[in-house]
Amino acid sequence: MKRLIPFLLLLLLAPPLQAEQTLLMVRLDMKAPDAMEVLKETVREYGYEVAHVQRCDGGMSEFHYKTDYYRVLFFGKLNEVRGILERYPEMSPYLPLKIAVIAEEDQAVLAVLDPRALTALFARTPELGVQFARWHNDLEAIFQEMVDYARQRQGRRPGHPAAAGCKQ
Repeated sequence: MKRLIPFLLLLLLAPPLQAEQTLLMVRLDMKAPDAMEVLKETVREYGYEVAHVQRCDGGMSEFHYKTDYYRVLFFGKLNEVRGILERYPEMSPYLPLKIAVIAEEDQAVLAVLDPRALTALFARTPELGVQFARWHNDLEAIFQEMVDYARQRQGRRPGHPAAAGCKQ
């Protein structure tokens, strides 16, 4: 958990938000590179396109933070993102959506900003509130599929702590 704290602080501080910060997280009993591959496939199954995978562990090493694997998956629905950015250019820091994949020993931690946390910033635009709820539902479903996959892969029964989801 100590290895995850610097990442969470960075996520919470950049870009600065005036809304309540809420993270959706899952811990998976699988190697982070494997989790990334399954995650990319899963987001595609939900109609999203993978835009980019950014390697972040190099920059973290400059701060003497050691991690075996730290990547961010950028993804979205192209027409949806373009339409939102045309109408609400102030959404550009938050799009495309991003999920961090971090190795912690033999496990992978997936973390994403809960889109509903942006509701307070965009309270005057009910359309965005609906969109934030949709993204939240998709992210919850994607994370649940990841947990289910990890459980099935390990032959674990439901509720086993090695493939458990958590929210903060």
